[in-house]
Amino acid sequence: MNPIFGHFDDPAREYVVTDPLPPLPWINYLGNTRLTAFVSQQAGGLVFHKEPLTRRISRYHYLPASQDQPGFYLYVKDHGTGALWNPHFGPTTTPLDSYQCRHGLGYTRFVAARDGVEVSLRLFIPPGDDVMLWDVSVTNKSNQVKKLTLSSYLEFGLLEFAREVFWCYLKNQIGFTYDAVENWIKYDYHVFQAPFTPAIFFSCTRQAVGFDTLRAAFCGRGGSLERPGALLGNGFSSSQIPAGGHGCGAIGVDLVLAPGATERFAYLLGVADDWRQAVDLKRKFSSIPAVDAAFASLQQEWERKTSLFQAKTGDADVDRFINVWNPLNCQVTLERTRDISTDHMGLDGMRYRDTMQDALAMANIDPEFAKERIRLIFAAQGSDGSGCFSFYPYAPKQRINEEPRRSDNTVWPIMTVANLVGETGDLSFFEERIPFRDGGEASVYEHILLGLEYIYARRGPHGLPFLAHADWNDGLAVFHDEMAESVMLGMQLVHAAKLFRDYAARLDRKKDVAWYDAVIAELDECLNAEPVWDGEWYCRLLLSNGLRIGSKTRPQGRIYLEPQVWSVISGVGREGRGRMAMDAAYEHLNTRRGLMIHTPPYTGIPNPDDPLTSNVPGTGENGSIFCHAMTWAIIAECMLGNGDRAFEYYRKLLPSLAAEEEGQAHWGREPYVFASSVVGPAQPGDFGKAGISWLTGTASWAYIAATQHILGIQPTMDGLQVKPCLPSHWSHVRVSRRFRGEVHQIEINNQTDSIRIDKLSHS
Repeated sequence: MNPIFGHFDDPAREYVVTDPLPPLPWINYLGNTRLTAFVSQQAGGLVFHKEPLTRRISRYHYLPASQDQPGFYLYVKDHGTGALWNPHFGPTTTPLDSYQCRHGLGYTRFVAARDGVEVSLRLFIPPGDDVMLWDVSVTNKSNQVKKLTLSSYLEFGLLEFAREVFWCYLKNQIGFTYDAVENWIKYDYHVFQAPFTPAIFFSCTRQAVGFDTLRAAFCGRGGSLERPGALLGNGFSSSQIPAGGHGCGAIGVDLVLAPGATERFAYLLGVADDWRQAVDLKRKFSSIPAVDAAFASLQQEWERKTSLFQAKTGDADVDRFINVWNPLNCQVTLERTRDISTDHMGLDGMRYRDTMQDALAMANIDPEFAKERIRLIFAAQGSDGSGCFSFYPYAPKQRINEEPRRSDNTVWPIMTVANLVGETGDLSFFEERIPFRDGGEASVYEHILLGLEYIYARRGPHGLPFLAHADWNDGLAVFHDEMAESVMLGMQLVHAAKLFRDYAARLDRKKDVAWYDAVIAELDECLNAEPVWDGEWYCRLLLSNGLRIGSKTRPQGRIYLEPQVWSVISGVGREGRGRMAMDAAYEHLNTRRGLMIHTPPYTGIPNPDDPLTSNVPGTGENGSIFCHAMTWAIIAECMLGNGDRAFEYYRKLLPSLAAEEEGQAHWGREPYVFASSVVGPAQPGDFGKAGISWLTGTASWAYIAATQHILGIQPTMDGLQVKPCLPSHWSHVRVSRRFRGEVHQIEINNQTDSIRIDKLSHS
């Protein structure tokens, strides 16, 4: 038996979770690029401002056995029946008569009922204000008067997450008090040397009938979040802790509902620079009409973003991802890079090469947001052209993690910037000046040029770039060979040089054009030399001891996916080698869930009789289906004109279909966003289980693969290029594409191989 935990509601553009107990938390993100929260199907989650390391407002526990707590909780106490329940099921886990969690674009709504009482809780953050709104609606569907008490619960954390371990010292440098005039709980944060001391408040549009600011008082002696004493015992204690402690936001509201009656109110969690601004923010959202207007602005924002590209292919699974869920996934991934989810604990900051790739798709969906992130990335670059592993743009003092050293950091920017200026048609972005992390500044053009020169200058005896700690494939670090040469990075450098050469020519930089022509020609020769070409496919690494990784001479890791796909994308696969390489990938790496990153997986590094020093076989970079690399295979097959194989890979990539075919319980992750990897066949019992979801480069590249390569609608400086590569079973495709102020209606007839484009309006 394969349980079903939810389904898509396509007209509403929502995913409906119908069982509150999926295998893992199924979350959604709310936010406006400043204030951000994630929330699960049981309302577990946390909220933070700009970044979660030094600005984490609420707590979320990662390690206890009771996963997915705490969060944004609403309790309902029915005084007639004595029942205490949550519309999101947890943490009381009281059985419900009905339950739905509806994850939408920037909001999550819970709708549940028990004993004739229906409660709706909609959580969202409006685009223009740093306030999280809890929109509550309660309806009496019984034939009796209902007397109810509702209470919020939010557990405040110490903003600087790394300092939580010093709680015993820092607990007295914060305080929580209730102000009856403003009807809010104030979080006073004055931790010594704190980089961020905002005014934080939690309030309600109705006057509180009771409150608690102390976690222990709300839970009660011997109580818990499952059985809080404030609602099961003697009521709220009106606890205040100006001297510090574990703070919470519990505000109670009493309702008396006649049969058929409905009441609405809202809780507000706000963040401001000072208390004067906090008062203004709180009063701005003190009414339900203001809450409704805020939600309308959120919907308008998402309509703007999703209306950029709308496709009708005849395939519902494809359409819902291209039109709705992939853009959402791209937005969240660029906002959060790899910093926080139910897996990531929020310690990494922004990653240089990951964030640049995440900006690739958003350069189309929201060019201004992409520019904002690109500026932050370039500001973390060294004046010698080097990138870094990660950085913290909102820290009071510049914080840069230069290690581990990833050799591919600076190959990605030209890909994203080229897509951006192709979208906007504005070459002036190349001239915008951005500082370096170690002083001085340069234009965007110069930042890109320095980054590519940095890679080119660090090459081995075979003419290919050094691996350093690792290139894109983090798993290659297990070989501990910084002087190894990366075939993949060599191919990517060719691709980047070709892109940059085109813009150098447009900007009349003749010297740079000549230099890149020479680089392309030189690397093309190196990449087709005997040590790299293995007769049927391209090797992955040339180790400094003479071993070749990704060669048919090897007992493990005989063939890797990445050099095969990049041989096509870069164009170095001369004399049919690109086609041969992709055929070899199909023959050796393809599974029912897609292409493994390599095979056979390693049982020892670098030989079978050596100790295993990486992921177990079939997981992560050791023989899993790595979804990020799968997107490049889709692009490569489209470039080769093989629409059927490209679509086969794309279909296997879609999480909705993967969850359906593997079973939602086995797949495990959210069916509405991409996963980073899938367990491979080397683990038969776990084969087909999804890895980390949401925060993966798969999201951005999948959008590019689908829109610019399968559908073939690509922005260029010269206009919108339409060059589709469709699967043979598709008949007609219609696409609405907004581009530089005009809406293009594109109709592709796959049977007659004809394309019609109409410009209908100005946007």
